[in-house]
Amino acid sequence: MINKSYLDEKKSALRFLMRALTYRNYRLFFGGQGLSLIGTWMQQIAMSWLVYRMTNSVFLLGLIGFSGQFPTVIFGSFAGVYADRVNRRNLLIATQTSLCYRLFCWHF
Repeated sequence: MINKSYLDEKKSALRFLMRALTYRNYRLFFGGQGLSLIGTWMQQIAMSWLVYRMTNSVFLLGLIGFSGQFPTVIFGSFAGVYADRVNRRNLLIATQTSLCYRLFCWHF
């Protein structure tokens, strides 16, 4: 049988973890980032699946995965320095807008 104090401790820990969701702006950010991440992974999986189905090449499948990560490895540190020097809200809006535009152009 579970002790009542154990349940109270778990409830307070959950309340502690979810306290950020009490702020509207954070809820909007969290929901938007969740949708953006789902869309990014759907695109990555669809691209990999398409390449493999069209070519049946494991090498090209690996090349697609590598090409998706290569810019992050090369430009990540420079982008971090830049991100520390500009307004974060404007940078977030610019990057999400450019990502949306790129995905829209890719599909049409």
